[in-house]
Order: sequence, then C-alpha cells, then structure tokens
Amino acid sequence: MDAYKYVIIGGGLAGGSAAEAIRQVDPQGSLVLVTQEHHRPYHRPPLSKSFLQGKKELEGVFLQDEEYYQSQHIDLLTDTRALVLDRANRTVSLDNGQTLRYDRLLLATGARAWRLPLPGNDLDQVLTLRTVEDSQRIRDAGGKGRRALILGGSFIGSEVAMSLAQLGTHVTMAFPRARLMARIAPPEFSEWLESMYREQGVRVLTGTTAERLEGDGQVARAVLDNGETLDVDLVVMGVGIRLNTGLAQGAGLALGEAGAVLVDEYLRTSDANIYAAGDIAAWPDQVFDKRLRVEHWDVAQNQGIRAGRNMAGDEAPYTVMPYFFSDLFDLSLEVWGDIDSWDQTVLRGSLEEGSYAFYYFDGGKLTGVMAVGRPDEERGPMQSLIKQRLAYKRSAEKLENEQVTLASLLA
Repeated sequence: MDAYKYVIIGGGLAGGSAAEAIRQVDPQGSLVLVTQEHHRPYHRPPLSKSFLQGKKELEGVFLQDEEYYQSQHIDLLTDTRALVLDRANRTVSLDNGQTLRYDRLLLATGARAWRLPLPGNDLDQVLTLRTVEDSQRIRDAGGKGRRALILGGSFIGSEVAMSLAQLGTHVTMAFPRARLMARIAPPEFSEWLESMYREQGVRVLTGTTAERLEGDGQVARAVLDNGETLDVDLVVMGVGIRLNTGLAQGAGLALGEAGAVLVDEYLRTSDANIYAAGDIAAWPDQVFDKRLRVEHWDVAQNQGIRAGRNMAGDEAPYTVMPYFFSDLFDLSLEVWGDIDSWDQTVLRGSLEEGSYAFYYFDGGKLTGVMAVGRPDEERGPMQSLIKQRLAYKRSAEKLENEQVTLASLLA
C-alpha cells in the first residue's frame, strides 16, 4: 500500500488546479493525482474551439509541462481508474492493483458525455466531445466537403458547429427546443444567433431531432423526426453530460440533485477528510442562498484552487461568483451569476451595434448578466449589482438607459 498525504482523483482542470494549489501551501507533502485519461491535466475549452480548428496544438492545452510535475514531486497516475473508496480505512483501490492511503482526498471526477438512445448511436463517426481524443476524431472526420449533423443547441453543440463550419464542413444543427440556446438566451438573442449561424452557412433546424441513424458500420444517414433524411459523414451529439459520482455514491457520501456531491462552504463533503470540486460539486452559495452546481471552466479552476489550499491547511470559504465565457464565430460573450432560472430580462445596449448586456431577473431580483462588447468599466459594477440582488422594479428603466451609469445603481 502506498501512503500519501494528498490524493486527487480526477485529472481535469479542477484536479490539476488543486495539485498546484496544494504545492503553493505545502511544498513537501506527498501528493498523487489519479486520472483515467492518457494525458496530464489540460484545459477543455480549446477542444470545441481552437484545438478542434487546428489553431492550437496539443502542447498548448496542458495546464503545465511534464517537468512541472517532476520538479514539484507530484506523482501522476494516468490511464488509471479509481474503483473503490473506503472511508473507514482512508484508502482508494485502483484498477492497476494499487491501493492508496490518504490523509486528505479530493474528488474531481467530472462528467462524461451522454449519447441519445437512438438506433444507430453506436455507429462509427457518431461522436461526442469530452476529451482530447474526441476532439481529434471530430476534426479528422470534418473538413471541406464533409457533411456533419450536430444534435444539440446549447454551448457544446453551438461551438462544435462553429468550428466545423470554419473547417469547411457542411453543418446542420438540429435540436428539440424552439430556439437556439433557449435555456439561457432571451428570444431576441436566440434570433440574433440563429441569423448569424445561417449567414455562416450553418443550417439550423429548431424543434427537430433525430429518430435514428443509419449506415453499414459507419453512419451515412440521419432520419429526422420532421420526415427528412440527411446524408452525413459524421454526427456529433452535444446533448449534455452525466456526472461521474459513482465513487462518491459507493462510499456513502451525501449526494443531492442529479447525483451531485454535496459540499460545505469549504468544499468539504459529508466526510471531513474528503473534498469535492468542479462539475460534481454542489456548494451553498451565499449570494443566491441556495446550492449551485456549475459546469464551466472558471468554476472548476477556482474550486480546484480553493479545495487544494483548504486541504493543505489554508482554510477559507469558497465565495467566487460563477462566471463563464464562449466564442461563437466573431461573437465573444461573458456570463456572471446564475442564469439557470429567470423570468424577465432587461437589454442594455444594442445587438445591431455589437455592444449589449442582458440583465436576468428571477422573482424580481437580479440573478445574472450576459455581456457582449460592453465597456470595461461596467464589468465590476455588473458583478456588484448581482451580489446586491438588484430589484427589477427600481432598476429596469435605468438599466435600459445607457446615460445612467451602473455605478449609480449600486446600493
């Protein structure tokens, strides 16, 4: 049995950031990171954008070079899966036959891409996007003259459609919702996005999905529920994820909605020696007075850093406001706060002029902001207004009026 002061299960951004943070606080404590992937920790956003487009090579997506882990005495176990977490004995059994003992353990196991349960979903060139290898397969299958069907109208589907279109692929997007990015986009923004995608040569089919996929070993056709049959060379399913929380569940840790691992403000699970971070962690957010779970880069990085420092003794609560970004053709957008639930929006600026922000309200209180091309001086006040839960009744008209500064709306 190998004993470590710190064991990290998961080699994504959260796990990799935690390892670096531990070393900042504790340069000497023994540390091992276990990952099922073949690679050391890397960034996932390039997989749907610059790496998929061939603009960034593999070395450009890693968090650190190989020498970093050697010089920092961080043991990396790649191509290795954790099988059993034994809380009573503080051990983790691995599929390579090893057993690791820990003083502190971090679960950063992330998620896996989900496949629609369609006939033909196991044909070759029916792909999902989660790993470097997935991105490479999509890039290799696309290109000039190739025909792709993207199932899904959220961020992954939209980013993959963009990247394939820029590689010269003939792209069709199909999704069951009535409009693109319907969960987070106000109707006028969805309309604007759909128009932009069509101008870039992407065919957008709303309220549509696939009934089955056909081909002799490799996908060749997609039969849609609108009666249409498409000839395709590849299909990419960007239809959501499933959390990798089997290890936590098997260990009897407290789980919440959708199987998320419940953590306290210090990112500790129901076992004081085990922490969780990233996609799987649902934490109590003080701004919104509820548990949040967010599947974005910024949260994974910041939670990994905070969990790592807390494990090493530099304890502080996790208080970072959720944030994410996306690049869609020439459009770069940023989102702060929680926009999973909203019933009203206020538009500040102009879509036509390329500088605008949507302010999201839920139950009459500001819950989030999505911004495109706004002045830098608005970035701080946007976040402060969310933190103070600005009231819709007293602010809607003022937010629409760009002559009224955001700073003047702060309590």
